[in-house]
Amino acid sequence: MPQAGRELGRAAAPLALMSVPAWLLLALGSGGIAVPELCSSALLWSVPSVEGLRYAFTFVSPQALALGWVLMVAAMMLPTLTGTLGYVRARSLGRFRGLLVALVIAGYLAVWLAVGPVMLGLALGLHLAAPGGGQVFIAALAVAVLWQVSPWKQAALNRCHRRPAIAAFAPQAHGDALRLGLGSGLWCVQSCWALMLASLLAPGWHFAAMAVVALFIWAERLEPPRPPAWRLRAPLRAWRLASFRLASAGR
Repeated sequence: MPQAGRELGRAAAPLALMSVPAWLLLALGSGGIAVPELCSSALLWSVPSVEGLRYAFTFVSPQALALGWVLMVAAMMLPTLTGTLGYVRARSLGRFRGLLVALVIAGYLAVWLAVGPVMLGLALGLHLAAPGGGQVFIAALAVAVLWQVSPWKQAALNRCHRRPAIAAFAPQAHGDALRLGLGSGLWCVQSCWALMLASLLAPGWHFAAMAVVALFIWAERLEPPRPPAWRLRAPLRAWRLASFRLASAGR
């Protein structure tokens, strides 16, 4: 197996170690960790109450809300970093590799953590403006669909595939890795904001909506860059990969 392929496989390990436990914590509820009501699996079958949302944002500490948002981002978004971390691992010296990977992840999470108050605050405001949630969700879904087929979405996706050079030695390599993580986070937010907001505004089945959105975001990230244009984008590469794996398993 080529080195790039080996490093891509190895890059998935730390992401799985963070993403899988985050999914489990969200699936099992807070378990002592205050997960925002918008993200909790307690809403798998139910509609979020205005009182519950007010409580979450009034009486839960900012630290607990931040931790809940980090759990949601770790579960949904970290798997999209597999290709980026594989690139970093393949182009870094062994003694720097672990730290560079950590810096990329830290930069990526820092961007999403900064965006969290805006996303959660907007979702809360829209829920309070329309307590039933149905009309707001339909509007958010329409915006998400429009964004998905827009050239700006494709431009953001293309930038998610950028792989800037990484210096061989510290401290330049450390700065390059951190900038790569920050840049990946910024373009990922631009690419995924509409889908994330729609999942937060779903009038029920929030955990299921998160899982579907996370799977779709991961699948569309497998597609190669394309010229920005108005078009429908189906994650065909992920479909072919899944079909191949299923066919291989059946032999």
